Amino acid sequence: MGILDFFSREKRRLRKVEKRIKRANNKFTPKDYRQIALAELIDFAREGDATAIRGLLARFGVNAEPSSEDEKEKEWVSEALIEIGQPAVKHISKALRSAESVNWVQRVLRNIISPEDYKTEMLDVLSEFDTEYERNPDRKIQTIMALAEIPAKDVVEALIPFLEDVDETVRFQTVVALAEHGDELSREPLLETMCGDESIRVRNQVIEAFVNLEWRTQGYKKKVDAILPRQYKQDKSGKLVKLGS
Repeated sequence: MGILDFFSREKRRLRKVEKRIKRANNKFTPKDYRQIALAELIDFAREGDATAIRGLLARFGVNAEPSSEDEKEKEWVSEALIEIGQPAVKHISKALRSAESVNWVQRVLRNIISPEDYKTEMLDVLSEFDTEYERNPDRKIQTIMALAEIPAKDVVEALIPFLEDVDETVRFQTVVALAEHGDELSREPLLETMCGDESIRVRNQVIEAFVNLEWRTQGYKKKVDAILPRQYKQDKSGKLVKLGS
């Protein structure tokens, strides 16, 4: 086979893969046709086709009907990518930094690489965000939520700056993540947030965290008294208690 024949064959294969991607990732494609295309795309990806792997990752960003079938298809994609393993990692890494929603992508990566490598990758993704305005903060929020499940001091250190994010939901999820860690390193930054955040929802989430973690408010007792909702109180030691619980 000559070199021209080789390139011609590769072009035909690429067109075939791209056609399957288009059909599999079109939410308006009838379910049966979509699933046939997806199954063929998975076969291409298992053969190591990079375009097919990227096409599978793009499927996570499509919400098709019915939702039960959409969930099933995403499970197929997830299982296939996990089976492909290491050859898919570089494409997954790019998707973590470009896709609007990354929950499924995170899940796949977590099942391919070691916990330590996963932590390193997620911290690296987080480091690419700042605390300024972002049109769509979903990827940042989902990254913070993923890091809530990774117990490590360097994760806590990386999360703390996002208590000052301009987006209220980012701040809220950062509080949730830090509460999940329960590391005293975040106690004072959370107290600053409790006393100074403009969002009642964020402040109340910090208060709930202090109740659940049984942390005290040393150094902030007067400030906390000024903002504490009536259903809470401080005891003499600075411990917060929820009344009626």
